[in-house]
Amino acid sequence: MTVMAPRSLAVGLSSALAATALWGFTFLGPAAVAPVNVYYLVVGRYTVFGLMSAAVLFTRRSSLRELGLRSVLTALHLGVVGYIGFYLLLSLSSATGGGVLASTLTGLIPLLVTLASNALEKVLEWRRLLLPVAMISAGLLLVNSGASALGSGSERDLLVGAALGFAASVAWSYFVMANRMVLKRVRSAVDNTTWTACIGLGAFGGALFLVPLARSGSGPSPFSDPGTLWPFVLWCAALALLGSWCATWFWNIASRLLPATVMGPVIGMEAVFGAGFNLVWEGRGPTFHELWGGLLVIAGVLVGSYLFNRAAVRGGAGEGAEKSSHLA
Repeated sequence: MTVMAPRSLAVGLSSALAATALWGFTFLGPAAVAPVNVYYLVVGRYTVFGLMSAAVLFTRRSSLRELGLRSVLTALHLGVVGYIGFYLLLSLSSATGGGVLASTLTGLIPLLVTLASNALEKVLEWRRLLLPVAMISAGLLLVNSGASALGSGSERDLLVGAALGFAASVAWSYFVMANRMVLKRVRSAVDNTTWTACIGLGAFGGALFLVPLARSGSGPSPFSDPGTLWPFVLWCAALALLGSWCATWFWNIASRLLPATVMGPVIGMEAVFGAGFNLVWEGRGPTFHELWGGLLVIAGVLVGSYLFNRAAVRGGAGEGAEKSSHLA
């Protein structure tokens, strides 16, 4: 097993935490522009992201040619699935079941990424994952039951919001795993800025298909009056710059530097940041259910990280011993 240099580990972890904090900030979007139709928010955010990306690619045409058609198409599809798919599902979950519920459900992402990593790399025995899976599941159930007890929405709304949040977690987990695998494969053929811009262009293309839904969906249009339009435009710009461009740029750095055994648990901080931002926005502290449910999710992520990394270290030690025996 390759041992990471302390500087690489520090840069990778710092980049991953910066990315998750910025992604957590985007969870405020639906509440910040309410009651504007959430489809308009998705289209607006990724239109700004796409225009920024197009401007960058125009100045980096040589890097784009070096990347090749196959990798460009891969980046475009990651932009559609990871950003349009994830953020649309998350926004609908937030609008239906509440921002804290939607944010907390993203706590499934580190679990899904860890399970996928284990399936690909066969590092940890599946039975050892029972404890972290149970802790994360119990935490999510606790938060959801607390939301129901508070009367924050009908039972049907909470169930629909939870289902949408789960679908969002699956979409984002796919983005994390696929993006990391591609970056490892094309490491020498792409720079971070070009790759980020290609993903942004894909997100913009996917957002265009949502324009009819925005025009026909429920909720007022941001163009209904200037008092609604300008705050909406500012939020779209902030979400595009911070939550799309900067967050993707930082995450791509982390994807190059950190192993999958670290990436999965660290992304769990996205849910923590997202729930924290929503609590600040709502001007309240966490309820009993939200606090202890959230702590259970974090604890489950930490336990899973510990078990996963201990197994990886043992596997690396075993490989080292086997190599030594061959050299003897």
